[in-house]
Amino acid sequence: MPHDSVMERPYVCPLTHSLLRPDDQALRSSAGDTVYPVRSGIPQFQRFGAAEDDAGRARLARLNALARSEGWEAALRSVWRDDPGMLAYVLQPGRAAFLDLLPLTPHTDVLEIGPGLGQFTALFAQRARSVSALEVVSGQAEFVAQRCAQQGRDNVRVAAGGDDCRLPYPDASFDLVVLNLVFEWCASRCPDEPELEVQRRLLGEMARVLRPGGSLYLATKNRFALKYLIGKADEHSHQMRFGNALPRSLWRWLLRRRGQARPGGLLHSHDALQALIEQAGFTDLRSFWAAPEMRFARDYVSTDAAAVRAARRQPGFVQGEGRSARWLMQCVPAPLVKHLTPGLAFLAKKLA
Repeated sequence: MPHDSVMERPYVCPLTHSLLRPDDQALRSSAGDTVYPVRSGIPQFQRFGAAEDDAGRARLARLNALARSEGWEAALRSVWRDDPGMLAYVLQPGRAAFLDLLPLTPHTDVLEIGPGLGQFTALFAQRARSVSALEVVSGQAEFVAQRCAQQGRDNVRVAAGGDDCRLPYPDASFDLVVLNLVFEWCASRCPDEPELEVQRRLLGEMARVLRPGGSLYLATKNRFALKYLIGKADEHSHQMRFGNALPRSLWRWLLRRRGQARPGGLLHSHDALQALIEQAGFTDLRSFWAAPEMRFARDYVSTDAAAVRAARRQPGFVQGEGRSARWLMQCVPAPLVKHLTPGLAFLAKKLA
């Protein structure tokens, strides 16, 4: 069972921020006019339909059934036995190097937005007082809860939601919010709103739920990553070459020509993302170069020129994903590296 202190913390309606109370298999507002179901112990705050297709739901149902009978790791290895890349993504411990950047203590209350299949959730719980995990896919949320419980992490609570980039938590609830490789996709479930406005809303929501002086860790892809500048396909632009690196008006025109009303994800440059974070009420921003690339980073290097030069002097330091990007990155002057890295990782504080 999770710690009482974790379970007793309230949820709120993501739209009105009114407190919700448990009522049978649901969470209900005091007026009774707002109800959110609870399934398999997971509160369901989704505003839109399922994010995954029928095949995806069936695979997650099988994953959760196997996790209950055979254990979470055996379930992962069975369901994705033909996809070693996916297994590495959810099992490789080296992907958690960024945790050493974070202000984690036994007194830290963490909100992890987009835990996926729980690859970091239990690791946060090992270092922190409590972890609240919000996952947009219900089946994945259920698996995260199982994975943490089987690893003995009783200070974790999991909810499903966030598809409209609103958070079901009261103001000033957390000391640290983590958004790792989620920001670029976060507007994909809100087709009637401009992507940038949805991203701004999520930044504002993260500031709202942080305590004064609390920290935000945000890692995302870089609009001007070298691989896009040299014409590689952009997964956020339906595999269009150059993708987000193109001028915005041309990019959207080309997407429409391909029959796509909007991109899969919206990327930003280093300076543009820094400005967005600051405008949301954050200060003391520090950025990091995740090398060789964001999904499987081995090193996190401060993007100031001196730190970049020092990292480049280290034996075996890999500067990019793919042979072309590695060679080109070696030629980039140290002060410009932050503008061309594969991804952007920011650590910032909420204004006190």
